[in-house]
Amino acid sequence: MGPSLLARHKSFTSLVFPFTSDFVLENLGRMGVTLFLFVIGVKMDLGLLKRSGKKHLYIALASVFGPLLIVSIVAVLTKESMDEELARVSSIGEIALSLSVTTFPVHYTILEELNLLRSEVGNMALSIALISDAIGINFMVVFEAMKQGDSSAQSIIWYSISCVVMAAFTPVIRRAMVWIIEQTQEGEAVDQFYVIAILLGSFVAAFVTDMFGLGIANGSFWLGLMMPDGRPLGSTLVQKSETIITEVFMPCSFVFMGLSTDFYAMKEAGWSALRPLFGLVISGYLSKFFCTMLAAKAVGVSWRDSLAVSLILSLRGYVELVLYVHWVDRNVRCLLAALLSFIYY
Repeated sequence: MGPSLLARHKSFTSLVFPFTSDFVLENLGRMGVTLFLFVIGVKMDLGLLKRSGKKHLYIALASVFGPLLIVSIVAVLTKESMDEELARVSSIGEIALSLSVTTFPVHYTILEELNLLRSEVGNMALSIALISDAIGINFMVVFEAMKQGDSSAQSIIWYSISCVVMAAFTPVIRRAMVWIIEQTQEGEAVDQFYVIAILLGSFVAAFVTDMFGLGIANGSFWLGLMMPDGRPLGSTLVQKSETIITEVFMPCSFVFMGLSTDFYAMKEAGWSALRPLFGLVISGYLSKFFCTMLAAKAVGVSWRDSLAVSLILSLRGYVELVLYVHWVDRNVRCLLAALLSFIYY
């Protein structure tokens, strides 16, 4: 429906997207992003980190740092042919990180859809994804701070202070959630007032992190992680919100992302601009697959399971599309966004 195909015709655009419809879709789409990642955070079992063994840790480290190193080397070798925006250390770091890190929300939903959450391979993939996500969040904060530093030293100072403030509020919010559970009688559902307040709180958290430069995705996801899973609070939040998120908000999110994607930008840029970017992306995907598979085999996993885990951890999904929108918001080249969006689709 976007400018890559149907929206190139003015008659279609005027009929389907009149006046301020793009503004409505954009805001509904962002609400979908916020609530979706919040619910995934609520579902996430941080106990997986405690139950993860050294084997999972070694595979996660290899699957993140192997591709990160290889993509960085390729970037250094092709830096002279890159444009000014892409050649920055912060831009290269963010691209390398996005190709290296495994995002837990994507793989949780995939394994849930395929009924593999309780399988041995599924549990291994989730544990590795959770460790990888924890590593990736820290690196993302570093590269975002570097991006802030491209403009001024004062920006990077305020950015770092904002991260510390967000981390300081974590135990306060956690304690508030425990208090809500204590106010709920055993066997009864959480009061609807608290449910609505928490869901609205996910929008507030997204706004705050976006204001600090961390992006809307991080705030709602981190707030979801602070929610105690299971009954009565976690299960009630999922039950009350999951249907409207998947049936109403998510379609708006995908339409909004499609409207922001123009594949003709690649043709306009030309092969000389695309070549170094293709090199980064292809090297990232290949190194991600082989580093994960070889690391799994090295710690005693069978070839069959190693192949399955490496294929699962190489998948991309909704979070990467959110990252693409974030890059557009941060004024990273539209060419980069279009190419990565094409590959993730």
